[in-house]
Amino acid sequence: MVHAAATDATVPLDPAALIADAQAQTGYTDFGPDLSFMTGFHELVQAVEAMDPPPQLRATARANITKILAMRLRMAEDDRNHPEIAAQDVGSPLIVCGLPRTGTTITYDLLCLDPAARAPTEWEWYIPWPAPEKATFDTDPRIAQVQAIYENWLAHAPQLRDIQRMDCTQPGECNHGMMMHFASTNFPAELGVPDFAKWLLSTVAEGQYRTHKRLLQQFQWKGPQGRWTLKSPQHLFDLPGLVEAYPGAMLVWTHRDPVLTFSSLSSMIAAFLAAVGADKDIKAVGRSVFETWSEGLERGLKARDARPDIGGRIIDLGHGEVVADPMGAIRRIYDRFDLPFTAEHQARITGFLEQNTAAKRLGRHKHSAEQFGIDPDEVRERLAPYYARFEHLLAPATRNEG
Repeated sequence: MVHAAATDATVPLDPAALIADAQAQTGYTDFGPDLSFMTGFHELVQAVEAMDPPPQLRATARANITKILAMRLRMAEDDRNHPEIAAQDVGSPLIVCGLPRTGTTITYDLLCLDPAARAPTEWEWYIPWPAPEKATFDTDPRIAQVQAIYENWLAHAPQLRDIQRMDCTQPGECNHGMMMHFASTNFPAELGVPDFAKWLLSTVAEGQYRTHKRLLQQFQWKGPQGRWTLKSPQHLFDLPGLVEAYPGAMLVWTHRDPVLTFSSLSSMIAAFLAAVGADKDIKAVGRSVFETWSEGLERGLKARDARPDIGGRIIDLGHGEVVADPMGAIRRIYDRFDLPFTAEHQARITGFLEQNTAAKRLGRHKHSAEQFGIDPDEVRERLAPYYARFEHLLAPATRNEG
């Protein structure tokens, strides 16, 4: 068994072989009528092999890609047997969409404390099949499976604990789900794959929000229900696609000085790459973060300016104000979208801020732009229109440097 695994790790990834492996695992051969995910699939396979990856990284990529293909096969079979799944209405989601490391997680966590909210958990995003069920939601065996992956990451990169919460039962990010479409910024963050990162910057992944919506339908079919509350910085890359999929979407855009944002994110990505044995060139990580998220920010600004139907559904919040007055920030969001801000929700927020370990993590993450080769002047020059427009929201936080 050890010998087979070692041999497998040295064999280059091949799209046809990966598909055949997934079909053999599931016993199904039909991915359904929407094959738009195949574009990103082929790009990812090519990008992994272009790195001449070490055995550990290739083995990780092979396992992850095969798992995704297998789940798509199984969900396509569900669609054939249960057409009611894809017929479900998913309502008008409340979506946090600011850049990474701008206070999106704490904002999201506090929004998800609303008893009326329903957020996909991290384990659901990572292993969406079979459909979660209410009766076993808190004891689902996938919780242990995903948490074991997190613990392995922490064993190799313990600094992740001070950067990001590592609890798969917590609300998860949509970019986890976009891995199901092979169009996620998670792949560069977790595997390196610079060629895939470049591809993401050169395109808008057609069909990704069909996959995204299908996953929400999967989660609510037999699982808990409520107003979908979502989060991902990746939404900035395609706000038109997001609102086309969810015409009633309510968007929360958090803001922070991009220099700090890029530095913080580079530190987190470097830790993930260390955990999977990928390239540890931290200057290259910093450059990729700068290019990727400058593009994301510019696309988001362009979309909101070109489309009044997008700009008119956004509330802007500064990272500093979220940290200084979390309760007030959530109240502003609820007032903006005319949502009831209940006493129970307020009490849950108070308890979270006083007791939750994620809230206590704030301020422990240390990083610098120089460490990752990020030039503050270059950032401010490229993103000058953003700085000019949102300077009033970019004041440093007083409690949190995360």
